[in-house]
Amino acid sequence: MKKNITLKAKETNATNSDFYNLFRPIAPSIEIIGKVAQIVSALTEAVTIWFITQSEMAGSSKFVSITVSIIAMLLVVGILELGGRKFLQVLTRAIVWKRLKNAWYIALFSIVTVVTIGMGVLSFNLSTNGIHHAFVSNVPTVAQFDDSVLKGEFKSNAKEITSRFDKDFALIKENYQDRLLSLNEQYDARINSAQLKVDQYNRKYKSGLKWAKSHAEKSQKKVNSLESEKLVAIAGIQEKHAKQLESSQTKRDQAIAAERKRMDNSVNKGETTLIKVHGHKSQKANFWGSLFSFFVGFSVILAFICIVSVEVYRRGSGIEVTYEEEEKERSIIEMFWTGFITRFQNFFRKRAERFANISVPSSRSGNVIGFNPHRNFATNEANVNMGAGDGHDIES
Repeated sequence: MKKNITLKAKETNATNSDFYNLFRPIAPSIEIIGKVAQIVSALTEAVTIWFITQSEMAGSSKFVSITVSIIAMLLVVGILELGGRKFLQVLTRAIVWKRLKNAWYIALFSIVTVVTIGMGVLSFNLSTNGIHHAFVSNVPTVAQFDDSVLKGEFKSNAKEITSRFDKDFALIKENYQDRLLSLNEQYDARINSAQLKVDQYNRKYKSGLKWAKSHAEKSQKKVNSLESEKLVAIAGIQEKHAKQLESSQTKRDQAIAAERKRMDNSVNKGETTLIKVHGHKSQKANFWGSLFSFFVGFSVILAFICIVSVEVYRRGSGIEVTYEEEEKERSIIEMFWTGFITRFQNFFRKRAERFANISVPSSRSGNVIGFNPHRNFATNEANVNMGAGDGHDIES
């Protein structure tokens, strides 16, 4: 059965016991701290990738967006963290052990250096920006102030004000009509009385009494004067009535305007309060986002420092890391998967060959090109038997 070849790292014994004994107590802690820092970096990178993929695939189905997000997170985090760790280890070992012997070493060292720097910068930016975005994005947008209650209250108050002033208008109109009716009655009575005298004197004048003419003219002047006074009095009442209406309408408009101003002030106050609350939340989110972004950025740098420190510790102690190839039996799951793929391919291959009318040469009738162990083994066995038979005949 085919076996897998794996690399196993082995450390040699320390050659510098003084250096080894001095830094040995903290060496495991440095390695653990580096791994923990890498876990923090990986989690924040995963958060960033999640936000990016979810925002870009907002219109897709939930299953597809989640699946793509998880695959992207695993790929990016695996490349940046595992790849970055291995690359940085190799670079550090090449430097501290002075392994740059020739141009080939330097060429590959330069390529690995560029890739490592790129992964480090990308890891740092993804981690810091991702955690900052995670805090800021959780702040809800400024909600629009709900002024429906205030508008409803304003309409109700305006309606009440209008109703109250309508009653005042009705009273003013009724008072105006009463005064106008009373004035007309008064002046009409006086005018009618004076007109009767004019008529009496005119009859007397027509009957031959010449003195009645002057009295008739005098009474007619009084009638004319009373009619003029009546018109002036009506005009005065109308003017007063108009002033009362205008004053009442002005008061109504002022009352409605004051109510509207009160509503606008309440709306502005509510909107200002919402903006202040949102600004406070945004400021708080920016503070915590910046703080955690600094912590995550420091963790990424700390992971790099710890990886380098472990290699420096090994170099100072004289501990070299060697790799040996070892054979590893395939797992049951791997064998099952390989068998499944093989059967799957054979199943469709046979049907594809049958569909394309491709004839498969028979192993019995066709010529075999190359080495056939079974055929050679059978031929050798026949030759041996024949040789043994011949020997027996000679001896006999």
